[in-house]
Amino acid sequence: MESYKLIKSVLGGIYGAQVGLDDEEAIAALQKDLQHEPFREGIETELKKAFSDKSISWVQLMDDCEVSFFETEEEAKSVAKELLWDVVFPAE
Repeated sequence: MESYKLIKSVLGGIYGAQVGLDDEEAIAALQKDLQHEPFREGIETELKKAFSDKSISWVQLMDDCEVSFFETEEEAKSVAKELLWDVVFPAE
């Protein structure tokens, strides 16, 4: 499985429970980080790989990064899409 360092960094460093930001504050923080071009390019690449990677466990990733505990992969992936994909790739 890929390491997905940037995704883990964002999940743990922005959305992690210990950080204490609500979702709106965390999304704003991610949007600010996306203004840095090398970061944006890296996270876009990782997200495209991660969302098509059948071996990734979103439940495990969200738990490891202390975002939240999810019962199912579908639920965890849906929240990841909302917090990551939809912020990085907003609907045009």
